[in-house]
Amino acid sequence: MADPREDEDRKLTEERLALLSVLQELTVAALDLFDPSKPADAFMDRVAERLGCMVALWVQVDARGQVILQGASGLSAASRQLPIPARAEPGGKQGPAEVDLPFPELELPGLVRWSIPIIGADAAHSASALLLYFDREPRLPRHYRGMVERLGGVLRTALMHRQLFTRILESERALHQQKTLLESLSEASDEGILISTQEGRTLTHNRRLVQMWGLEEALLSASYEAWVRAAAELVEEPARFTERAAFFIEHRDASGHDELRLKDGRIFEQYDAPVVSADGVYYGRAVYFRDVTARRRTERDLQHERDFSSAVLDTARALFIVLDVEGRIVRFNRACQEMTGYSFEELRGARFWKQLQAPEEAARVERDFAQLSAGLGHEEYESCWLTRAGERRLIAWSSNILRSPTGAVEYIIGTGIDITEQRRAERERDQTFLREQQARTRAEEQEGRSAFLAEASGLLAGSLAPEDALRNVAALTVQRFADWCAVDLLDNDHSPQRIAVAQSQTLRARWPAKDAHAPPDLNATHGPGRVLRRGEPEFCLEGCGPTALEYGGLEFQSWLSVPLLARGRTLGALTLARMDDGSRYGLAELTVAQELARRAAMAVDNARLYREAQQAIGLRDEFLSVASHELKTPVTSLQLSVQGLLRRARSGALCTASVETVTQSVEGIERQAMRMAKLVNTLLDVSRIHAGRLELELEEVDLAALVRDIAARFAPELALSGATLEVHADTPMPGIWDRSRLDQIVTNLLSNAIKYGEGKPIEIQVGGDARTALLEVRDQGIGIPEGQQALIFRAFERAVSSRHYGGLGLGLHIVSQLVERLGGAVRVQSEAGRGATFTVALPRSGPAAPRPAPADMHLDANHA
Repeated sequence: MADPREDEDRKLTEERLALLSVLQELTVAALDLFDPSKPADAFMDRVAERLGCMVALWVQVDARGQVILQGASGLSAASRQLPIPARAEPGGKQGPAEVDLPFPELELPGLVRWSIPIIGADAAHSASALLLYFDREPRLPRHYRGMVERLGGVLRTALMHRQLFTRILESERALHQQKTLLESLSEASDEGILISTQEGRTLTHNRRLVQMWGLEEALLSASYEAWVRAAAELVEEPARFTERAAFFIEHRDASGHDELRLKDGRIFEQYDAPVVSADGVYYGRAVYFRDVTARRRTERDLQHERDFSSAVLDTARALFIVLDVEGRIVRFNRACQEMTGYSFEELRGARFWKQLQAPEEAARVERDFAQLSAGLGHEEYESCWLTRAGERRLIAWSSNILRSPTGAVEYIIGTGIDITEQRRAERERDQTFLREQQARTRAEEQEGRSAFLAEASGLLAGSLAPEDALRNVAALTVQRFADWCAVDLLDNDHSPQRIAVAQSQTLRARWPAKDAHAPPDLNATHGPGRVLRRGEPEFCLEGCGPTALEYGGLEFQSWLSVPLLARGRTLGALTLARMDDGSRYGLAELTVAQELARRAAMAVDNARLYREAQQAIGLRDEFLSVASHELKTPVTSLQLSVQGLLRRARSGALCTASVETVTQSVEGIERQAMRMAKLVNTLLDVSRIHAGRLELELEEVDLAALVRDIAARFAPELALSGATLEVHADTPMPGIWDRSRLDQIVTNLLSNAIKYGEGKPIEIQVGGDARTALLEVRDQGIGIPEGQQALIFRAFERAVSSRHYGGLGLGLHIVSQLVERLGGAVRVQSEAGRGATFTVALPRSGPAAPRPAPADMHLDANHA
């Protein structure tokens, strides 16, 4: 008796073989569609026959909403003539399967339709699909549906090849039209044209080239090198001609003009250029020739006439210019060219007042010339000419009018002498004494400023307490340059403090004492508050407007305020002011104030750096003390355990000791070794982070599952501390993170909560949204004072004494650095004695480049 399972396997094998046969047959039939001349109806008949369809349709919808029937089987001739309505909205999302088709064959009851997409609608293709209609649910294996879908992929390829073949035919027709047009333009040109391929074969030439060179047609149609050798025999310099041709063959991107002189006296202009497509593809070279023999002869005759006229005008060193009645330049001698820097060719035909006069004088000179050309103007006058370099030259002119036989004014001839240097010498002679006095005054003022800056530098350099030095500098400034001087500094929290105020004796009696040390307003529209806010100087100098600086009811009309800048940061501001009856500040005083501010900023910055260095040294010493103690404790325990085992081994008691006793000793060694390894790994992590060598191994990690695993791992430690842990991590929260570093973040936060939680309940919660995962660890322990919350994430910083709590003080620093490298942010909410809540926000898509700033992350605990 046959086994039913074997019958089922045999039947399944037969179905698969049949499926493969049908797929192969229809695929071969679909390949015929690669040719756009082959109709699709024969293929659709084959599909209907092999799949048992009543109707098989191939429907396409283009981007304009027009429905096209590519092929059909099972439709009558009358149905094929019916118009198919377009889609309701061109460019919409309705596909071929949703189109209402008007064919009566599709209205039979009980029809079952299969829709197989071929091409989806996009910017490059129209939507296309196979619609197969069966009289009942087809008794076909489920694999047939997948076969038909794969057949749709074959039809997609066939349709793309049909479209590609159609575009190729259109491109060939367009190429033929362009070639015909190019040949027509070439033959109509007055220039001789020769085009060669990149292999050196002559591609085409026009009849004009044959006429110009007189070479045989067969020679011109040969290779480009053969043509060059033949043409070189006709020119006066054959070696230069062939070298130039070889250069352009070697440097195929080069182009250039040249002039050829033939042995028969003709002159050709030659232009070589590469033939390159718009996308930079090199096809060959084109050479153009133009016969310029007649033009060159005419140019020589005209040049001879101009040279003769110029020689006459150039005999004298005086300035000669000839103008027509419209003011256009007709002649311009060599002296004029040397003085102005313009050649005669540049100015020929130009109106002289537009080119040689200053713009502000052009209108007046034009009016004066109009009177002169009418015979009513002055014959002797002085005017300024503007040279090419922008220099003004003073000219003493004498004008003559040349009239025609009818008496009309025809030309104006001007003769001039450059008197610029003469007048300049006169002015310099008058100003020499004034300049000497001004130089002496400036030297004395500069000497006083240098002495002041030297004395101020000595005050600043002599003390590590910048406040005392700045008060002395303010007093010195009032003695030399101001009636009032104030120095303001910014604290670490960017709040202003007025460090020093100094007043002159005249001002001291009028200045209210209660306002002397009031700090400036950072929101002020001008004054030291604005300088502190923007880090830019502000001043009211001589001639700069009436903006007054007001303090305590007094107004200073002349004042300046400059920032104290160091290493790109604004440290403070230096403000100077003078009374109304004093002289106003100028640029010299501004320069002195900026230099004084630079030196003061350097002194303040050096003092702050010194204090920070001292604090850093103190933190380093404290850390080294804690680290040595933390490392010494497990080492001592290890030594005691090992010494105990050695004593038993040497006395022979180790062999008789119980397994439990030996196991306890070894477990103690293992615990202390693991503790040392943890301390060393912590130090190594900090070293890698600060050196920028921390590498992440990103993978998909479920934060909720990881938190549950870590919570279970902490069960023994929680039991020892007496605290309870409540975990809210039921909803999966997957993301792209480094599993080991994420484990380290959760472990450090939970260890911190156990250490400082005083045995009270601890909560850990996981939440977030589609973009951000949130981790929240809350304890009810000692809490963190508000003033120390910004320090706990720094290396070696502690909010409590190391005498009462162990550890290196690096856990939260490592947490903040790892969270930052994962693209997230961490923050703490706490009050002293009321516990602490640490919230970590991580992007679920993993760290980006560049990493987002912490302010961009969602840290709202309500999302958890």
